[in-house]
Amino acid sequence: MVLFLNEGPIITKNEREFNYIILYMDLDAFYASVEIRDKPFLKGKPVIIGGNPETKRGVVSTCSYEARKFGIHSGMPINKALELCPDVIILRGNFQLYSQVSKNIMEILERYASTLKVSSIDEAYIDITDVVENYEEAKLLAIDIKDEIYSIEKITCSIGIAPNKILAKIASDVNKPNGLTIVKPSKVKDFLAPLDITKIPGVGKKSKQYFDKLNIKTCGDLARTPYYKIFHSFGNHGLKLWKLVNGYNTESTEKKFEKRERKSISKEQTFFETKKSWQEIEIEIKKATEKIVQKAKERRMQFRTVSLKIRDRKFNTSIRSYSLNCYSVKENDVYLAIEKLLIPFKEKYLPKDIRLIGVKISNLIKIPDEQKNLSQFFNNV
Repeated sequence: MVLFLNEGPIITKNEREFNYIILYMDLDAFYASVEIRDKPFLKGKPVIIGGNPETKRGVVSTCSYEARKFGIHSGMPINKALELCPDVIILRGNFQLYSQVSKNIMEILERYASTLKVSSIDEAYIDITDVVENYEEAKLLAIDIKDEIYSIEKITCSIGIAPNKILAKIASDVNKPNGLTIVKPSKVKDFLAPLDITKIPGVGKKSKQYFDKLNIKTCGDLARTPYYKIFHSFGNHGLKLWKLVNGYNTESTEKKFEKRERKSISKEQTFFETKKSWQEIEIEIKKATEKIVQKAKERRMQFRTVSLKIRDRKFNTSIRSYSLNCYSVKENDVYLAIEKLLIPFKEKYLPKDIRLIGVKISNLIKIPDEQKNLSQFFNNV
């Protein structure tokens, strides 16, 4: 690759566009949080998971935020941690329990989006591009996820929402613990500017030493450095970092996720304010129905099954489904099915008890290829 000083770097069309909304979840001090949840007397105390409590040997696997205030961190020898905080509580850890809690939480995440990538026992990404319309809806979705995780497992998580994975991961770390940070495409450069250069995944102590020689401490410093200096010192990898901190999309999200064949189209709505009547709830159901039917038409899909999800304020979730006699693309067919599905819910719940509604169409098939004129087809149905 040849770069000329009198020209800017080559920026591709894909690098100029952000077409995804990615949610990254990071469980806060996961192992320690599970132990504190199950042993309330540990709350507010410095706790270490890892090593041998009797011999005081081994290394720190993770630690509570109270322990981190003393400078203790993952990978630190236990004897060093004891020097920093003699009163720290050392636990061996119950990794079978942690695995089960992680599994429970990943199952919660998977209910919110069909595309899930688990990065580690306490981290995961979901692609919510097809689930939400914009970043405001993404924020509400994240709040609901955080609330459900805490309601069920009694531990907190931090969430980052951004137009690609690396930015979402960086965002999740900004306001820990129990944080929620959103980075819109137009704000990427401004968001990164004040952050230490080591906040970028992959930039460790060794890389930092090289950046220090160029007097680059923050992402903003890197963004202001002429690109050819970065390319000369770090090659293509450095140029990629330079593009990232200048607000370009350096990641092909499409290749990072294992896309599943879409088997359904759904829309959910969380009610943060209580609804006073079923009529108010039915208005929201109608809005959700309009959106999913429109998506089905855009994707040339017909559906045969309609499902209604209700979640109450205690996070109990109920789902009922109804199968049509034949495939359809009619909104009215969804409404008629919903009317039937609502009957037992109205008998079971008061409107004020409803936290979330969801409408889903499934059992999808493509509209036959011989149907060439889409507008004519939809007008006839």
